[in-house]
Amino acid sequence: MKTFQTYRLKPNPAGKDRSRSGATPSQLAAEWADLRNTGPAAVALRGVTLKHVAYKPGATQGHWEPVFTFGQGVLNPGQVVRIHAGQARTGVILPADLAGADYHLFTGEDRYVWNNDRGDCSSLWESGQTGPYDSACYPAAPPEGVVLVRSGNSLVVPAGNYVAAGRR
Repeated sequence: MKTFQTYRLKPNPAGKDRSRSGATPSQLAAEWADLRNTGPAAVALRGVTLKHVAYKPGATQGHWEPVFTFGQGVLNPGQVVRIHAGQARTGVILPADLAGADYHLFTGEDRYVWNNDRGDCSSLWESGQTGPYDSACYPAAPPEGVVLVRSGNSLVVPAGNYVAAGRR
């Protein structure tokens, strides 16, 4: 069993997703996935790809789409790397979106990644593999501004964070 896995996910940042000029850099950076080394030894990241379920216009079936591929790096036990949506602009990350991660990387594209109108899955794939070695999913309509946490193979609203009618 791999010890590098999706730990937390913030698929629906607080606030309006788009303005007339598109998503702001800080709004994009507020959408992220945390990947954590849960094991007792360092994990080499080279060649590991984070993917999600994407949908083509009009399609009812999704397909795995790459979000980020690690070119290098090692993650020590307990360390967390956060993959933010958007270009590498560390100066735009809000303090709340900096907390809780040891490293911050970016998808490199100025677009949102995670689905809000349909469920989605965060999955990790090793180079050359035909399926993920780790996957954690959440249902449609994740609450705005809430960080989902892993419970088994699901990403859920944490206990004590009551959400009703789309509010925290």
